[in-house]
Amino acid sequence: MKTRVAMLHGPGDIRIQPADIMPVGPNDVAIHVAISGICGTDLHYWDGWQFDAWFPEKPGPWVPGHEFTAVVQEVGSAVDDLTPGDPVVVEPGIPCDDCPSCERGRPNFCMNRLNLMRGGWADHVVINRRHITTLPPGTDLVVASLTEPLACVLRGYDRVAVAPGDTVFIAGSGPIGLLALQVAKSQLAGQTIVSEPNAARRSVADQLGADCILDPTNDDVVSTVRDMTKGFGADLCIEAAGANTAFSSCLSTVRDAGTVLVLSVGNPATKFELRPFDLFAHELAIVGSNTRLHTFHRALELIPNLNAEPIITHTFDLDDAVEAINTAKSGAGAKVVFDFRI
Repeated sequence: MKTRVAMLHGPGDIRIQPADIMPVGPNDVAIHVAISGICGTDLHYWDGWQFDAWFPEKPGPWVPGHEFTAVVQEVGSAVDDLTPGDPVVVEPGIPCDDCPSCERGRPNFCMNRLNLMRGGWADHVVINRRHITTLPPGTDLVVASLTEPLACVLRGYDRVAVAPGDTVFIAGSGPIGLLALQVAKSQLAGQTIVSEPNAARRSVADQLGADCILDPTNDDVVSTVRDMTKGFGADLCIEAAGANTAFSSCLSTVRDAGTVLVLSVGNPATKFELRPFDLFAHELAIVGSNTRLHTFHRALELIPNLNAEPIITHTFDLDDAVEAINTAKSGAGAKVVFDFRI
């Protein structure tokens, strides 16, 4: 039997084609994909970015997609806690629990993690049971497709502190920036300020209730943030755009002894000049965040309370994959997803 997949053959070359349905082993689950999102890293592979060793190399054609919900079709002989018809969400990377990183409590840096054999840009996927979490009753399959990116955002927030009343500045209102906005609001941030050059994404930030929305191509971002904080600066600045200009604006708007949190996946080929003196003079903390660490289930529980629906702005059939990718790249909206229920 065959299934339909979107196979990435190389930068800018994706093809909708049939693929063999993989056999269901004892510990496997066969699922029919419901909603599968387009992540920024999918777009980076499409653009031909060269990643370091942390990202798995793709030696041949492969099926992207790691943000998806599905419905169980069949379970392996050793799987006794799932039944056909169960709605589920997929966690793409599972730690081995045995390597030096896992032993040190950092499974997000697992050296032998279990990755998906085939991504979610496919009608039908067979995956190990460990990748699957059942959806709580009443959870929407569409919104739940944001679980994985939200889990990445929560990992970032676990590495910093947001006190009630703090000012949070977010550079970039793509899906990660918008989820970061909602988490800031859920943690009772005092002011949320978003900087985003794309009008469509600024509109979504407005729907989500950002207190101030700036266009960095026309507005003086630094002066505005300073004015809104009486010259003090933002307590937390989140870089969510993967661009040097966004990182620069975070460094310029953060308060003394404040924190810059980098949530984006920037191009490894891009460099940024930084004065070590500023780290000393302003006691800045620049914090990176790598994917997820014990946050996936928390994200699934939190999603219904975040008003995340407006973040998903465009829905496509898999046959229109090129148009969907170009829409996501253009910034015409926020999160673009494939709907396999169409």
